[in-house]
Amino acid sequence: MEKKETKNKSTKPAKMEPKNSGQKSNSASTVSQSPLEQFEKSMQIDYEKWHDGIGYDLEALKSASPTERKIIEDILVNHRPRGWRDIEALAQIDSANAQEAIKRAIKDSDPDVRIAVSRYAPKLVTNTERNKSLVNALATAELFGGLSQTLDDIEDYHPKEIKEALIKGLLSREGEVAVLFAAMLFYIYGKADEPFDMKQRPFFLRLNTENMEERVKAFLELCKELNIKPEKYLRQKAQSKRKSPL
Repeated sequence: MEKKETKNKSTKPAKMEPKNSGQKSNSASTVSQSPLEQFEKSMQIDYEKWHDGIGYDLEALKSASPTERKIIEDILVNHRPRGWRDIEALAQIDSANAQEAIKRAIKDSDPDVRIAVSRYAPKLVTNTERNKSLVNALATAELFGGLSQTLDDIEDYHPKEIKEALIKGLLSREGEVAVLFAAMLFYIYGKADEPFDMKQRPFFLRLNTENMEERVKAFLELCKELNIKPEKYLRQKAQSKRKSPL
């Protein structure tokens, strides 16, 4: 039986991507600024904001007048290169124009943007589009390039296609990524109370190896524990290796 949503989710390792929605305004520096000016200033992304996953100033957006809000909307719709922060803010604006921009973003070349669409505005895309975006991210996204955000998204949303992608990734992704996938699978399949169960970390770490024989051994143990039939995935891995030998 699949694990239902839990209210107390612990912090997972290597979480460097967006967890904070918006910013808290500094009264000393923003007291004389309008909400529009505060929001525009928050769009200047420095290293700290990038590193800590700090979004735009959503409190300033909430405080903006209708005229200022329309100006911000136009800025966001036309902002390039687009990022996840634009999607988060557009989802809050939630106007017809903002929704259309979000719908177009599901086809953006940046995986961060595509994942942001399914994270902040899941009702604006079909399940097929959402699944495709998440599966693609699980196969290609880097730890600091959309993967952590993807894993956040699938904690509570993991249809069959998502679980399949996680299982395949145990054999095809980098070792450190396979570790996170194993932990998430234990959570989804009800074998852990949180998305990264530290008590089972020693087992998860066994997948962090480029020695395929050792990884397959750990993979088989995981499949046995989660009642997953491994044959299909082993065949797919063998076929992939024949096509693109390392």
